[in-house]
Parts: sequence; C-alpha cells; structure tokens
Amino acid sequence: MELTQGLITTKNNIAPTVLTRVLKLATLSITVALGSFVTNAQAATYSLPIVQAAQSTQVDAIRNLGYTGAGIKIGILSNSFNTATAYDAFGNLDNYAFDVSKGYLPTGIQDLNDFYGSANQRSTDEGRAMAEIVHAVAPGASIAFYTTNGGPAGMGAGIEELKAAGANIIVDDVSYSGEQEPPYGPINQAIQAVVSQGASYFTSVGNSAQTNQVISGHANNPYVMTVGAVYDGNQKVSQSDRITLQGQLEPFSAYASQVGTKPNIAAPDGLGISFNLDGSSPSDKSYYAYDFFGTSAAAPFSAAVAALLLQAVPSATNSQIYAALENTAQPLDSYQPGNNYDGTYGLIQANQALRCLKYGGTCLSYSARLNSSSNTYEGNGYSGTNAFSEALPQSVPEPSSMFGIAALAICYLCSSVLQRCRTS
Repeated sequence: MELTQGLITTKNNIAPTVLTRVLKLATLSITVALGSFVTNAQAATYSLPIVQAAQSTQVDAIRNLGYTGAGIKIGILSNSFNTATAYDAFGNLDNYAFDVSKGYLPTGIQDLNDFYGSANQRSTDEGRAMAEIVHAVAPGASIAFYTTNGGPAGMGAGIEELKAAGANIIVDDVSYSGEQEPPYGPINQAIQAVVSQGASYFTSVGNSAQTNQVISGHANNPYVMTVGAVYDGNQKVSQSDRITLQGQLEPFSAYASQVGTKPNIAAPDGLGISFNLDGSSPSDKSYYAYDFFGTSAAAPFSAAVAALLLQAVPSATNSQIYAALENTAQPLDSYQPGNNYDGTYGLIQANQALRCLKYGGTCLSYSARLNSSSNTYEGNGYSGTNAFSEALPQSVPEPSSMFGIAALAICYLCSSVLQRCRTS
C-alpha cells in the first residue's frame, strides 16, 4: 500500500534572529512612543519566519494577548522525526538536538515510535518540520510524535498511542493508496475513538488537485478537520501553470471530495523551516531557512492554532473548536477562474475564532459578519449590540499601523525638541 505525503521546499533568506530583533525593537519603540497604550500587550516573536502567515490568519492578535498553547499537547503523525540526514542552509547537520539549541523546537518532545528508513522508503523527518511549524505558532504547547510507516494498522495504533500519551490535538499529513473510506478501517476507527475521548483531529487534504484525484480515505472523515493550503510565504512562486501570490489557494491543494464537504478549512503554506526536507546540503549558504510548501505545512499550522484556542478556552470541546474555525474563516476563491473553492469555509481567522469561543454559542459566518449592515447580532448564539466585538478586548493594531503611529509620535517629539532648541 503506497504512503503519500506532500512536501515542497525552497530556500528563504529571512533570518528568524533578525525578525526577532526587529519585532523586539518595534515593541520597544512603540512602547516609548505610545506609553501605556501597549502595557497590556506586546508583539509576539516567532522562532521561524512565519510573520506574514501569522498576520493573515490573526494568529498575531491572539499571541499578542499572551496565548502560546501552554498546557496543550499536540500529537504529530508523519514519516519520521529524528532519523534523516538533513542540513540547515549553512551546511550544519540539522537534527532534533540542533533544533533545540537554535530554539526551533522545545525540549522534551516525545518520540514514541520513529522510522529509520527502509529499502523502499527513506526517512525525511517531515514530522520534525511539522513540529517546527507547531512550535513557531504555539511555542508553549508540548509535542509528541509517532511514525506513519507502519501502514494503516500502524497509523491507527499511533493515533491511539498519541491520545494515551496525553495529546489534546492530533495532526497528520499522510494518506494511503486504497485506504478505506469512513467509517471503515483502522485509521477511521482510531480517529473516531480519540475524538470521542475529546481530542481534536486535523489532517492535510493532499496535493492532488492538478492530477484530478479525489479526496479519499480518512480525509473524508466527518470527525476530522481536513485542511487545504493557501500560499502565505515571502515571495512570488511559480507553481505549474501560474504564479502563486500571497493569499491565493495553492493550485495543488485538493478540493474534490467523494464523501461529504471537504476540505473544511484552509491554512498557510510556504512557511519557513530550518532544514531541507529532501536531505541534500544547500549549494547557496547565504540563505537561512527553507520554505515548506504543501498541505503538509498547512495542517500543523491549523493544529497549532487549535492549541492557542484551547488554552484560551479550556472548556471548549473539539466540535466547538471545529465550528469556530469553520464559521469564522475568510472565504476563498479557487485558483481556477469562476470556480469557488468547493468544500472549504476558507482561510482560518484565529482571533475571530477565539472571540467566538469566548462568547459561546454558534458563530456567525464570516460572510454574514462582512455583509451585516448593523452591529446587532440576533440568533446564531448572539444577542445584543456589539456582542461580537465585546467578546474579547480589542486586538492591538496591525504592525503597520503601530509603526505608523510610533513614527508620527517620534517625529512629533523630535520636532518639539528642535523647536525648544531654536527658542532657547
């Protein structure tokens, strides 16, 4: 039975250390300029270059409120975690210990069952790449890993092992050729078991749109949040017959489903990771990070967002988290002109989902909020004026707005000093 995973990597010249310094300096400058305005919130920093994706999905807004996924465990299912020979962009051997030393991963990750390669399948440590994305989005969450290279039965066992290890959220990026449709087969049965025990489950929809393959297997499971990919990297990328721009659906992200309405949501890909998934040493060492493309990158991003939500609202059930992500997502259009992105509610909007969970009830859809002519929400779990906006404190302004305000304030202070110098 063939195991299918999706990955595409390119090099990225944005250094996380530089981004961290810039964000820290920005926070300092804004604090000086605006005084007490930012005493209750500070700009979040990220272990890898995902700032664009964090902004487009509102992750930055809830990270600025102090949520990190602390107290939540995310279980990851993929090829391997710490067995591949991989290198960072400077030619350093990149493994789990190296990632910990650089801050890309936390200590204490549970590697419950790893894969060391075989005659027919090599290890790639794609699970570690997924873990890096999880840690970048939800740095307080703990992580566990289980390999999927034991076939459907082995994966089913892995799902239940991760739940037994305490995983609140489980995510995978695999599918098997000929995999049984829900509710049949060991994977679907294991998913139903862990979801009934309270776990949330996320899977990648797959990268088969351009080959006209339909979504199949556990990606069709109604207990699963199936995730498509939207490009949110740092540059234009040529993908087959088009140039993919920020915020556009990836042309390979599958959207034709046999059963039900799938995928449920979309999340960013083109995200920075520390090593090259193809295992080769980079020829150009002037680059710092690699871009991770595919729905395999989008799925762990979504799972990490769920960890932020669950930390903020510990009483939230998996079905409530699913509904919050779906019903607050920003609608997308397919890359094919004139077609809607069949099945998905759209690009996840983390802060809106958090407000939904904080307020309770069933969320208004994104389109309903966008088209509403008043601020009065009746029905759908809402009542009263401005109920939605009052669910949480207002987020800090977008970084561009904050820089603009800070710059104006600094200019005003400088002009005042100069004026005093002239009159003295």
